Amino acid sequence: MVLKKDTIQIEAKSLANNPLHDPVTREVIIYSSDETRRGGPLLVGLSPFGSNHRSFVTASPLVENMESILSRMYGRGMLKNATIAIPDTFTGFGGNQYLNSSAVGNYEDFIIQDLIPHLKNEYDPTSIGIFGKGSGGFGAYTLAVRNPGTINAFASHSMDAGFEYAYIPDFSPAMAEFRRFGGPSAWFSNYQKSYNRLEKNKVRALSIINYAAFYSPNPSSTEMGIDFPFNWNTGEFKAEIWDKWLSFDPARTIENYFRQIEMLNFIYLDVGIKDEYDLVWGSRSIEAFLSERGVKHVYEEYEAGHFGVLYRIEKSLALMASSIS
Repeated sequence: MVLKKDTIQIEAKSLANNPLHDPVTREVIIYSSDETRRGGPLLVGLSPFGSNHRSFVTASPLVENMESILSRMYGRGMLKNATIAIPDTFTGFGGNQYLNSSAVGNYEDFIIQDLIPHLKNEYDPTSIGIFGKGSGGFGAYTLAVRNPGTINAFASHSMDAGFEYAYIPDFSPAMAEFRRFGGPSAWFSNYQKSYNRLEKNKVRALSIINYAAFYSPNPSSTEMGIDFPFNWNTGEFKAEIWDKWLSFDPARTIENYFRQIEMLNFIYLDVGIKDEYDLVWGSRSIEAFLSERGVKHVYEEYEAGHFGVLYRIEKSLALMASSIS
């Protein structure tokens, strides 16, 4: 079997009039083989923070990219007549948590109400799986457990979970960045004009804006329509806002979705034990919950960090395609 690549455009009604004026027409990269037939499983891939659909599939020239991995998998018959769809979900805040937000746009609706119905009409899949890494892994888990009637399986690589370990270490650098310019809004305006947008503390600050925009949006806030879990000027911790963030933490909320999880046909989780964001702790908590309750799943830890681990999809996608075919 030979890898085929196509691109399609989707008009995302759910993103109309989004507050960041991000594109409503979204590109989707489609992978299949020359032998793929309508009616096989559909696997939707969600990009991590800092990536769009194109950078997600191409990655760094120092590691094997998604197209190369999928070409090998199709060639070896590992994808069981599956179609892979990678949508553009990039936002002006540098990423996506795949939730509906008054500060960013309705991205859960985009996936569930716009993207998947369009792909179902086009490819007539028997079942639908969703996968991603980091923020994309969080999105895969969250969308699956919130929409088990639509999504049948998920694979989450290094998902955002255990928020106290993953996010709080970035609060202080972010506050320092915001304080330099008189607040998050002024900082973001300056950031958009800057040349070096990948400087470490700038990325930390941008990521905190992104998370806050999805976890604690507030249309009444004068700071970009967002509430932050800290006072950027004094460092005062705002527990009531942090609690809003925690209400989305998979490590804390998984029990609320137990019945929905039981409806899923396949669950895959993995994480590197050297993950730079300490995501291993949240993943371990989720795995313990699933094991204690006898939920069938695949869980693996491996000797690596957060980056350069796209090769992990060779196992997760093969298992998922086989399980839901």
